[in-house]
Amino acid sequence: MPKSPKGSRREREFLEFLTKKGFVVHRVAGSGLKGEAICDLVAVKKGKVHFIECKSRKKTYYSKFHLDQFKELIRIAKKCKAKPVLAVKLNYKDWQIFDLNKGIPEKVE
Repeated sequence: MPKSPKGSRREREFLEFLTKKGFVVHRVAGSGLKGEAICDLVAVKKGKVHFIECKSRKKTYYSKFHLDQFKELIRIAKKCKAKPVLAVKLNYKDWQIFDLNKGIPEKVE
């Protein structure tokens, strides 16, 4: 699934947000391209690693592809002792951040 300009812009926006919060953040090359990368961002703060998937959309619908992507992120993060995180930006709303260890959110407002 090719990366959209909006998606890339949102990833950079969230990277800047986390950097201001004291995280060291790296944007993953190849994220969004044919499932080659496990997440969009890797963020570290106080020795804790976070694997972050960013989504930007009009409404909260996740296709089977996205649900499978989240499950794989959770699986790999667990192996690496990292925290799997979903960051969602709905149009005209603030970022919402979800710990995927607690489950995949059904509803984002």
